[in-house]
Amino acid sequence: MKGFRSLVVLKRPRQDLWTIMRDHLMEFASQIGDIDQIRQLGRTEEQDGLVRIINEWRVRQQVPVMLRPMLKTDEFRWIDHNTWDPSSCTCSWSIEPAFLSEFIACSGETSFAPAMGGQGTRVSFTGMLDLKPGWLNLPGGAEPVVSGFVESIVTTVIPRNLRAVAEAAAAFALPTDG
Repeated sequence: MKGFRSLVVLKRPRQDLWTIMRDHLMEFASQIGDIDQIRQLGRTEEQDGLVRIINEWRVRQQVPVMLRPMLKTDEFRWIDHNTWDPSSCTCSWSIEPAFLSEFIACSGETSFAPAMGGQGTRVSFTGMLDLKPGWLNLPGGAEPVVSGFVESIVTTVIPRNLRAVAEAAAAFALPTDG
């Protein structure tokens, strides 16, 4: 199991940034370098203020040709299950990859705190990635070495993408009524 974290401070009030990231993600997804498309698959608003959202993410990078037979896919995509809790200003999330989902567990939390005297937001990302044994089925004890390498890459990419999402959200112009 490998942990990861990232922190970014953005010049956008917390409530604005919170609302944009929760409610307008599909509208600014094209501004995020690695993202090809984000589709909302489901949304539930509960009595206690919790908002549960399910999104499908597709990224621009293709799976390297030599890995396609092993992963049984040629594209990187995943389902994101997230719960937005306004009482704690946190979003708890889990990622379900489109490949090897029985071997990969990834979850975390994004928290939003006021910064810059209320003119900005401190966004903290923390998460855990777990690659379960047997996902590669490599002989001679090579799997732990390859798993460690993959964990290092993924735990760098996820925080970078989350940071890019927050930065794109901070630059997004909220629609005006009327």
